[in-house]
Amino acid sequence: MNTIVYLLLATGLVFFGGSTLAAFYWAAKSGQFRNLEDGAKSIFDQDEPLGTATDAFADKTADRPLRRGAELSSP
Repeated sequence: MNTIVYLLLATGLVFFGGSTLAAFYWAAKSGQFRNLEDGAKSIFDQDEPLGTATDAFADKTADRPLRRGAELSSP
């Protein structure tokens, strides 16, 4: 019984490691790691409000300043 568990564990680790390396290789070959800064900035656009949280939990309101005491005037 222990032999089967060790065999399945080793097989799973080899499969997971191989899948990870294959995914990394694919990402590098397809250019996913070129210009990381533009990708990080692409989620923000001109309509993004400054200083106001736009997401919230279902039981909380979203129209509040991000930091206490940081009341920002709207443009």
